[in-house]
Amino acid sequence: MKYAAFLILMHIGLAANSQDSVRFSTIHFFGGAQVAVPSREFREVINNSFGNLGYGLNFGLVLSPLGEKKPSPVLLGADFGFFTYGNEKQKGNSGTPPLKTTHNVFTWNGMARLKPKHDKGRVIPFADGLLGLKLFNSKTKIDKDVTDIIFNTDQREVINNVKDTGLNYGLGLGFYTNPKKTTHPGFQLRVLYLWGDEVKYVVRNSVKMDNNGFVTYQTDRANTTMVIVQLNFTALALKTLVGSY
Repeated sequence: MKYAAFLILMHIGLAANSQDSVRFSTIHFFGGAQVAVPSREFREVINNSFGNLGYGLNFGLVLSPLGEKKPSPVLLGADFGFFTYGNEKQKGNSGTPPLKTTHNVFTWNGMARLKPKHDKGRVIPFADGLLGLKLFNSKTKIDKDVTDIIFNTDQREVINNVKDTGLNYGLGLGFYTNPKKTTHPGFQLRVLYLWGDEVKYVVRNSVKMDNNGFVTYQTDRANTTMVIVQLNFTALALKTLVGSY
């Protein structure tokens, strides 16, 4: 009888210790490539050679607010993105150097992710909510060749930089894969719909510089709502025991 009681107590102790050793995914990293489809209003003024779309990179992370001891259906974190929607070059003459203007967008968002409480499947769906800022940047540089870079180091490079910031908020849907071995990366596919207010942008091919180095350009305003499709690598942190729930 005493021996049986000892075995029962030992089993309970081992179970408690094993439960204490379980760790759940506390951080999800993701990063990869993205394609942006702007609203029709803004797409009409982009006028680039790749379908009036933007392309670039994104990365982010989300963390469990419940720590390592309990699984959480809600993750909180941050999301960062960059994409360019084109550039144009202008030839120089005897009085002005050649110019290159690039048009870029940067996004910074806080985010909340809703997902299944337990990552038991190989494919995990999720929904994201995002709120942050969107920065539109049009930068004009002297379009230097190799000779200019080597011998004309005193020549200024950036001659004009126009920025405008707008509100950025939206929703996202997607899924990520949950590899059996937690040291292996997975993949994430996410589609975002981001609303945005109007921002000022530099009209394409409007930047001019006279013989005295004075720069002129035209600006306009457009709605910045867009759809973004992202394909990312993802990692579920190091302290993850798949199948231990």
